[in-house]
Amino acid sequence: MERRSSVRFSPSEIARMEKLSAEKKEQVLDDKFCQKLAEEFNRSAARAGSKALQATQVQGWFLTKFPVSATKPTCVPTASQEKASASEVNVSDSEKKSAASASEEKLFPLDTSISNNEDEVSPVFPSDKIPELEELEFEAKSAKDSAWYDIAMFLAHRRNKAGEVEVRVRFEGFGAGEDEWVNVKKCIRQRSIPVEPSQCKSIVEGDLVLCFREGNDEALHFDAHVLEVQRKQHDIRGCRCVFLVKYDHDQSQERVSLKRLCRRPKYF
Repeated sequence: MERRSSVRFSPSEIARMEKLSAEKKEQVLDDKFCQKLAEEFNRSAARAGSKALQATQVQGWFLTKFPVSATKPTCVPTASQEKASASEVNVSDSEKKSAASASEEKLFPLDTSISNNEDEVSPVFPSDKIPELEELEFEAKSAKDSAWYDIAMFLAHRRNKAGEVEVRVRFEGFGAGEDEWVNVKKCIRQRSIPVEPSQCKSIVEGDLVLCFREGNDEALHFDAHVLEVQRKQHDIRGCRCVFLVKYDHDQSQERVSLKRLCRRPKYF
């Protein structure tokens, strides 16, 4: 199975790109612009010793801000929105869609509204919280490699045979060929956040972290638990502490630096 590379930007890099997005709008999608910005990030001390960023990765981040299609959904559509949309579709179009998805529906019957019962919807997407979802960012666990990827957009939703809600997601920086159906309760969560050097004391033994693991055939983020922390004096290069982590998916252990860790939002 082909493994996908994953990249996460530091808070300072994200802040820089957010500012550029506001100032330059769609100009940030230019290939040469993204190449220069990637080179700028790679020269920073924070990325010393890390795998170099590629222009396509920077461009992929900007594409989530300025998608090619102006109709890109930013969150899972509500039942009322779907009903309104459905009323505008004629019968022939509906029949074509049904025929195209017939084979998939044999395995997992599609649920076009999740539920008409608000009580059933609330455990997954509380109706009184829907407006806030637009301000949040999410990540999803891929069934292909057990790694976590940032979500660029939610495309559709359904219920599986067990009655559990699944959403089809597009991963940030990847095309439609990498879209996946993932379980909402088990494999969707608020996006993890890179740890700044000033926050290293907050990472302690037993903590769940998202750890970047880079090898010959992979550059991915996996869930891991901190087993041991070796505190060291910080210097001009930043945090020099060493963290012994144990990956949840294969139980392997590795000593890593702080820059390879992302924290879960609930910790702060």
